[in-house]
Amino acid sequence: MKKSELSRTLKLAWPIVIGQLSHIALGVIDSVMVGRLGADELAAVSVSVGLFSILMVFGIGVSFAISPLTAIANGEGDHHKAEAILKNGFYMALAVGSGLAILMILLAPVLQLLNQPEAVTQLSIPYLRILGLSMLPVMIYQAFRQFSEGLEIMYPALIIGILMIPINAFGNWLLIFGNWGFPAMGLEGAGWATTLTRVLAAATMMVFVLKNRRFRVYEPMKLGLDSLQRTVMTRILKLGIPGGIQYIFETSAFAFAAVMIGWLGSKPLAAHQIAINLASISFMVAIGLSSASAIRIGHAQGKNDFVLARKIGKSSFWLSGGFMGLCGIVFILGRFYFPALYINDPEVINLAAQLLLVAAAFQIVDGIQAVGVGLLRGMEDVKRPTLYVMIAYWVIALPLGGLLAFQLNYGVMGVWVALALGLMASAIMLSYRFFRLVGQKIKAHA
Repeated sequence: MKKSELSRTLKLAWPIVIGQLSHIALGVIDSVMVGRLGADELAAVSVSVGLFSILMVFGIGVSFAISPLTAIANGEGDHHKAEAILKNGFYMALAVGSGLAILMILLAPVLQLLNQPEAVTQLSIPYLRILGLSMLPVMIYQAFRQFSEGLEIMYPALIIGILMIPINAFGNWLLIFGNWGFPAMGLEGAGWATTLTRVLAAATMMVFVLKNRRFRVYEPMKLGLDSLQRTVMTRILKLGIPGGIQYIFETSAFAFAAVMIGWLGSKPLAAHQIAINLASISFMVAIGLSSASAIRIGHAQGKNDFVLARKIGKSSFWLSGGFMGLCGIVFILGRFYFPALYINDPEVINLAAQLLLVAAAFQIVDGIQAVGVGLLRGMEDVKRPTLYVMIAYWVIALPLGGLLAFQLNYGVMGVWVALALGLMASAIMLSYRFFRLVGQKIKAHA
């Protein structure tokens, strides 16, 4: 592995990483500010965001097909193919975003069937419906962002993401607590602040791509229905839908884990929300590295350079595993300090500190499995990885979590240990699949 491959991957990855962190920062801000309202409100965020994320990550997973396909077209030097991906990706985002928004609003009452504390359920339903409205702007933002990043134009999403953090925090300050004459809307105020922030982000990203001269060759202003092409849309969905399903398997596993923890009470659920919120920060870095890896692999595939693809894979695994290992050390050292930023309840803080020890233990494998997904997506290999992810979470992690938590009485710790083992299984299967597949490609093109 050459040092240059590490630096090239990192150069492409870091703007994506900052953009991903800014995206997750909206959820962190909501959790920190809502935590001041009490454990029930924080637990409601955990349950609501868990269900919301199942659908949102499906849409985001579908949109992730745009960047490697754009990178492949760019590697081939085919501007017309890249233009078709942009325009069909936009209409895909409109359709998927609208459908997910409607579905989320209709599914909100399902929370009543999850046997959560009554106070948590009553707070969750209206909050979830408000968040559901943000599905459409999330998808529009993703379509233009993924196209831009597929061309290795990383900074627009980075700048927009950073600007959205203070905007969302200010919106929360106004609408949660009722400052400057606004009504004190509590948890619902957090939902409206996040939704309006996402609308602003989508509009800004769209205007940038439509107006910036660097994109003129792709004629982005011509977005009429005559731009639709069945073959291009099929290619996007063929790669995107299995990718979205991968994220559903993972996110729904963590969401159902939150439901199981909710059966243990509000305080274990609040502790889980704090720990998973913190773990998601480091995971967003891994996702950023995964996206950068998919783009670089796609570009190498467009050139039929699979030796380069293998080098990219190695550098990406090293970068992600190394960074996540450092995050594990930070979690250990700050396991009591970080939860105290969310809530003042000593019992919740102590529980969250224990969970952060488990999070520290699974950081490296979490980074490896995240990058493995991106590398394989960049090679347009999604069906087998989807099966692996399903096995890791729904065959290994969740059944084992139920056993440890309720049969062997390890409670919330049992659920987290099981999730860690599922992540390990996913990392092993995905990394093996990548090196086996890229080795076959090298032999075929020798």
